[in-house]
Amino acid sequence: MAMIHISRSGGTLGVFDEARVREGLKTGEFIETDLGWTEGMATWRPLSELDSFGAPAAGPVPPEPHTVTPGAELLSSTTPVTPEATGLPWENRDTVGFVNALLATIAMVLTRPTEAFTTMKRDAGLLDPLLYTVILGTIGGVVSFLFSFIGGRMGFGGSDGGLGMVFGAGVGSLMFLIFLPVLVVIGTFIVSGVIHLCLMIVGGAKQSFETTLRVVAYAGGSANVFQLVPVCGGMIAGVYSLVLYCIGVASAHQIDTGRAVMAVLLPLLLCCGGFFLVMMMAGGLAALSR
Repeated sequence: MAMIHISRSGGTLGVFDEARVREGLKTGEFIETDLGWTEGMATWRPLSELDSFGAPAAGPVPPEPHTVTPGAELLSSTTPVTPEATGLPWENRDTVGFVNALLATIAMVLTRPTEAFTTMKRDAGLLDPLLYTVILGTIGGVVSFLFSFIGGRMGFGGSDGGLGMVFGAGVGSLMFLIFLPVLVVIGTFIVSGVIHLCLMIVGGAKQSFETTLRVVAYAGGSANVFQLVPVCGGMIAGVYSLVLYCIGVASAHQIDTGRAVMAVLLPLLLCCGGFFLVMMMAGGLAALSR
């Protein structure tokens, strides 16, 4: 099977077999305008112009499309290539399609988070990640609300569940659904700000706040898929989002996992510690009043 050398924007993405290239074009890892070359071709050509990614073309060895260090080509063919920050499939949705890009990004973040957050662009603006997390956060929130409503009608929500919940607090429910996208955005900024502040405290803020927000948006948005699971979906989404935050922060800020975990969990530890402190003080005051 022919091995394809792929380049984008003057940088080498690596050497891949035909099956990997075809799969990458479907998932958005590669785009049709990426340059490809295989042995026997006269020059580099866009992937969209290659016939089965291995069309022979007699001629001399093609010139390099960019300047490389001597020996780099040999090294790239014998050692794994670290993914570059070329962007997640969602950021290439104009090429691969809206739905395909959305599904490919979800799958990549949930199953290959280290690769995803290494590939993620660190300073390409906030619109793409916020749109991504708003879409998935809104879908997850609406589904979770519907599960609660159905559970209430079936008697799992207490005596005042079901229709009573909707009509008794119908205005509140309606306002919640209308402003859910805004709440998702606000929540994303708050979580990002807290994590970035903790990163600064532990000495792990190697990138800007924008990078942290992009991690939180893509991680939290992808984890919201678990909201589609009845009953325990919210809990799964919350726990998995914390795991993705840790992996994403470590990969995007290029720091060790220990500091990333500390930055993500520090707010929870402080909140839990504060809660137990309040409970102990309340218990002590109650004992003194007897």
